[in-house]
Amino acid sequence: MGEGNTPFVSRQIDGNEVHFKLDFLQPSGSFKDRGASVLVSLLRHIGVKKVIEDSSGNAGAALSAYAAAAGIEATIYVPEYTPEGKVVQMRMYGSKVVKVPGQRQDANVAALKAAEECMYASHLWHPIFILGLSTQAYEIWENMGRCIPQSVILPVGSGGLLEGLYQGFSHLCRAGFSNPECSGPEYSGRVPRFIGVQAARCAPIHTAFQRNMDDYTDMEVETTIAEGIAVQKPPRARAVLSVIRKSGGYTVSVEEEEIVDAGERLSRMGLFVEPTSASVMAAWQKVERRDREGAVLVLTGSGLKAITTYGGLLKRKR
Repeated sequence: MGEGNTPFVSRQIDGNEVHFKLDFLQPSGSFKDRGASVLVSLLRHIGVKKVIEDSSGNAGAALSAYAAAAGIEATIYVPEYTPEGKVVQMRMYGSKVVKVPGQRQDANVAALKAAEECMYASHLWHPIFILGLSTQAYEIWENMGRCIPQSVILPVGSGGLLEGLYQGFSHLCRAGFSNPECSGPEYSGRVPRFIGVQAARCAPIHTAFQRNMDDYTDMEVETTIAEGIAVQKPPRARAVLSVIRKSGGYTVSVEEEEIVDAGERLSRMGLFVEPTSASVMAAWQKVERRDREGAVLVLTGSGLKAITTYGGLLKRKR
């Protein structure tokens, strides 16, 4: 449906050139369209007629869009706090939406139960979905003149995007496409340093990284404005933590107020994204100095999906 080849723009911020990959400009409004396109193509090819998915919003919207295009019936399990705009979007595509009380993890449990009798088209688990996400790495390489950036800052919930980007950049390096002619602080001849961003209210991967753990541990979480990365028990955490360390990267946690301020700052640049995406701008302001110049910030979801949230914030400011 026209997914991929999203814009790549640069801005001067606090004396640094910063690059933004505008993956929120996809058919359903988020980066998840890359994975949904490939996964649903496979499902249609093998004759699947009905699927189950669980999502905090964007993955459910993406799967709903591509399932509709493929003639596949979809049921999406979402936490009850999912923004209504995303719920309406899924229903407009024709999906059945089941709201589950509690946190994001509760929706996952409900979907797994339902999937005992139906195909589980999970963006959290299916390797083909991750393969679709890896295409963003090839585009960033092309966007930067066939060069690999030094650092990429991205939101991390389940961690699929980070794993996909690592896979894509690794493929480029193994194929000999890390251009030796690229020079400057913003370029690398290896995979980028991956800087994973989590909301402080739900940060199992950040906590595990700070404690030098190989996997996440159970922890109490709170509801966050960045619901897209509010994954209490990330199933890919072990792989994600390994990738971050292999790349020489690290994690950053950001507070609710920092996310809101970053969303406003991006909007003043003409980049209207949802709070989950704004978290990367909040993190950029806290990263190591070497990772400011030439960094690539991945903007993953459209601000139009969070109109109600932003509307409430604006009313409180008045």
